[in-house]
Amino acid sequence: MKGLSLKKLAIMLGRPFNKQLLHRLENGSQLPHGDQLIRLGNALDQPLDYFLKPTLAKVTGVDLTKVRKVGKKAGESIIELANDYFERYLELEDLLGGQQKAKWPLHIQKLASDDYNAIDEAAMYVRQKIWMLGFGPLHNIANVLDASGLKVFLAAQSHERFPETGFDGFSTIINSENGCIVANGNPDIPLVRKRFTLLREFANLYLNLSELKPREARGVCDTFAGALLAPRLSLIEAFGEYRTSIHITELLLFQRIHGAPISVILSALRQNGIISQSQFTKQMVEYNAGLKANDGGYFAGIEEPYRFQQLLLRALACGIISESKAASLMNMKAAEFREYLDNMVDENSGY
Repeated sequence: MKGLSLKKLAIMLGRPFNKQLLHRLENGSQLPHGDQLIRLGNALDQPLDYFLKPTLAKVTGVDLTKVRKVGKKAGESIIELANDYFERYLELEDLLGGQQKAKWPLHIQKLASDDYNAIDEAAMYVRQKIWMLGFGPLHNIANVLDASGLKVFLAAQSHERFPETGFDGFSTIINSENGCIVANGNPDIPLVRKRFTLLREFANLYLNLSELKPREARGVCDTFAGALLAPRLSLIEAFGEYRTSIHITELLLFQRIHGAPISVILSALRQNGIISQSQFTKQMVEYNAGLKANDGGYFAGIEEPYRFQQLLLRALACGIISESKAASLMNMKAAEFREYLDNMVDENSGY
């Protein structure tokens, strides 16, 4: 609840609230009465209908090793933030007449961990047939995924507070049919790392990994994400079909265009046979000794899913929801939402 532990929230609320009561209220085994609702709403800065609406989403089946890198409590807070966002997303879709599902069956594609050609072909199929994007640079991956029927959340505990950088992201399926991706919105994380995380978690939803061991599954997802970021045709166009040496500035230029981590570019060059294993090892040693600490500084882009905002503004303009309801769905106070609208107009005042 708002990133607070039940114990801290109980102390904030005072008697008769305690950790046990809050746990019962949270899991739905007990319903809050009027006074409790008011006090909870004031403490958590939420309208009363927030506590009375039906549960539309529940984040489950998360790989806890991904979220608990920042500690158990912080990991639980991230899951809670994601659950709240996806609840609001599904509620908004229902208000507009129905939920959008992924444009492809989840967990459909099986791939072997040692078959790079098959992985590359599967990645090109996604780019060409599902995303209709060819093999050029991918712009705003978060929005590409959001528009394809997934729901993408860039986690932030507030407008100023973000999860620690040890957390990258996770994927999950809600209500057996809604594919969802959570990535860390922390601005201290290089954009190229966020882009790779988004594609790796997409791979976890698109690929059928049931027959692979955990380490093999992670390898396939990483390779698939790399093939999406740095397709074979783009690599050949930039570097040629075979090289015995590559200048570091070539890698930086490719990164500036395609928004891929240098380590991912080097791995893709090796997997496509453009550089040898020994050349890859040599360049990775140089990378680890220098560029790794600031990998991504040469790429300037944006990663922001827009579909939720587009749906909300449509619902507001069509009179389906009020401004106060729109603010609630955006998890903002009414004054904050009006400021958000004003800022959108001011940023585009030259239109």
